Amino acid sequence: MSRAPTTAELVLLKKFLATYRDGTGGNRESDGSSRADSRQIERCFAELLHGRTTESKSFYDFVVESNESGGIAVRGASIKSKQAAKLRDYAKQKATMRAYLELSNSSAKDWALCKDGGLTEADFATHKYPDKFGHVILMRQQQERQASELAYVAGHPNKAFVSKDCVFISVLYTPQARGERSWLVSTFPVQLPKPVMWVFAGKALVGKDADGANLYEWYALSGSQFKYYPKLSSRLNGTELFEVPKPTVETLRAKASRLFGD
Repeated sequence: MSRAPTTAELVLLKKFLATYRDGTGGNRESDGSSRADSRQIERCFAELLHGRTTESKSFYDFVVESNESGGIAVRGASIKSKQAAKLRDYAKQKATMRAYLELSNSSAKDWALCKDGGLTEADFATHKYPDKFGHVILMRQQQERQASELAYVAGHPNKAFVSKDCVFISVLYTPQARGERSWLVSTFPVQLPKPVMWVFAGKALVGKDADGANLYEWYALSGSQFKYYPKLSSRLNGTELFEVPKPTVETLRAKASRLFGD
């Protein structure tokens, strides 16, 4: 997770993703084929990196363990996948293009921490205390990550997370065109950067970066969606655009017959 994939690893990732194009993927395509849904994408990366998926709403979607220095080092990844029409212009705009990661939508937990800090929904609705609200939502992400790590290693004193190697994995893909999509994988640190400033804009609290662009958006009163838009040029590692092979599509009836007979 701390380096770009090798050529062989990328070929293998393409094959893993391709297995879900045969009709078994959780998302149906207009041409009758399918593609991997978010949970299936997680399984592809876990298999690629010899890890295991958490299969839960844990902060990390999969973890990789390795024996190091007499103990077990644990590295985790949170995967966010999103269709992005703008990805078609990646070659021309990759210097300014941004990833899209919806990090959380936990209204109850977000507002519990807000209330601990003396902040109310009325304050948010009337656009008061943007800096305080910004501090809270970033703190919530940190607490969620740390709680997830503690829960995972509980009862295993020989296990420890290597936080500096834990990442967000952004998986972007274009809309389907002539039966195909282009894909782009990027990694970013799980330690979220502080924005230059926090301001309210409509229904959102927005964290601005040094370019004056939206780095974060928090819709605290509209499902509490918290979104993160890091520049692709700031990613740790990643791929260039790639396409996924397309196997023969097999209907459920044909698969059942093949596996179990008529």
